[in-house]
Amino acid sequence: MDKELFKLEGLFRSVFRMMKSDIREIFGDSFSSGEFSVLHMIREYGAMKSSEMSKKMEVSASHITSITDSLVNKGYMTRQRSVEDRRVVELAITSKGNEMLSHFEEKKSQYFQQLFHTFKKEEINQLIELFEKLLHSSNQ
Repeated sequence: MDKELFKLEGLFRSVFRMMKSDIREIFGDSFSSGEFSVLHMIREYGAMKSSEMSKKMEVSASHITSITDSLVNKGYMTRQRSVEDRRVVELAITSKGNEMLSHFEEKKSQYFQQLFHTFKKEEINQLIELFEKLLHSSNQ
């Protein structure tokens, strides 16, 4: 079993590196994967404080600040005062950010469709089940 697990580890590492590199190429200079994730989360959950964002993404507040500074400078996001509490600053996606996010979500979707085009639906479902099993076993 050790031999198989060693091979599996190497394959995981290779596939992860390949996908990370491919997605980085898709995003080009427009986004980092972190910036993409932040915009995606804001579109999904609505405007939020950077502290909420760092908790949801499980990263440091300083990392979120760095990412949001970049997104604000690119015009993809704004910082706005909360209507309920003027002391609170919320992060919100701009229309330009929404357009870019939609564009790159489509490109990312095309990438995954191409990546898995030789897989049968049953094989994809089996992969999903195996990854869910792996995640569940690591959370115990």
